[in-house]
Amino acid sequence: MTKKGWVCELGLLLIIAGCATLESGGEFTSGRRALMSGDYAVALTYFEPIAKRDPNYTAPFTSFRESIWTYLGRAQYQSGKLSEAKGSLERALSQIPGDSVAKLYLGLTNLRLQTTEKTTNPFTLQDISFALRERIEPKRVAALVRERGVAFDLTGETESQLRKAGADDLLLDEIKKIRAEASKRRKANESQLGESTKELAAALTGIRDQLDYLNSTRTGIFWDPNKEIRSQLQTGLALLSAPQPDWQKVFSTGEWVGQKLEEEIDLVRRDESQELRRQQQR
Repeated sequence: MTKKGWVCELGLLLIIAGCATLESGGEFTSGRRALMSGDYAVALTYFEPIAKRDPNYTAPFTSFRESIWTYLGRAQYQSGKLSEAKGSLERALSQIPGDSVAKLYLGLTNLRLQTTEKTTNPFTLQDISFALRERIEPKRVAALVRERGVAFDLTGETESQLRKAGADDLLLDEIKKIRAEASKRRKANESQLGESTKELAAALTGIRDQLDYLNSTRTGIFWDPNKEIRSQLQTGLALLSAPQPDWQKVFSTGEWVGQKLEEEIDLVRRDESQELRRQQQR
């Protein structure tokens, strides 16, 4: 290829890239508007194509840098697609490690994944005793117990009651295994829950520190002037430090912070623009 041809091809590629960026910018604005108004399903229809077409797209804001993956993860989180949100937010942090908002929503996502109760409808002692008295074979009861679990511990008293109802060693051993496995899972979940709690606390602290830093800059007076966001950040940290956190309040506080930060970005841009015009008119 000649030098002239190479230059023409490069120019064409730059034009195509520029058009793609403009298209992504327009879609991003529409998706962000839907996200802020609570239309999360609509927001996904804008963010998903951008992430596929332009995975390195970054929101045009300087103070809180967020990639398209942060916005996609937030829309997925708010839509209840927690597993998808986790993947998107982790990718966001791989692109921008200091993305405070991605850290916030990843913490919220992990906590929701760990605190959402899984409905298994486990068998009670009365359920199993009744099934055995109805002459359902212990082998069949053991298979059902494996599927749904049990809601009681196998003590000397409960074992005696089950044997009187017709339980054999196979069924009793199965119940013991299930309870032991459940205990291990519970301990592992408690450990993961503790780590996710620390993760969210670190995210809230990071946002607070970032706001404090912004306040030390020339335009810092425009950021959270009434300290509403800081107040909620402190509330969130206090909730997380409780021995038994009220998870619903934790989630609502974290989500409020995320929403308010997004609104604050627009308010700051408006105030900065107004201040610039006043200075130019002097």
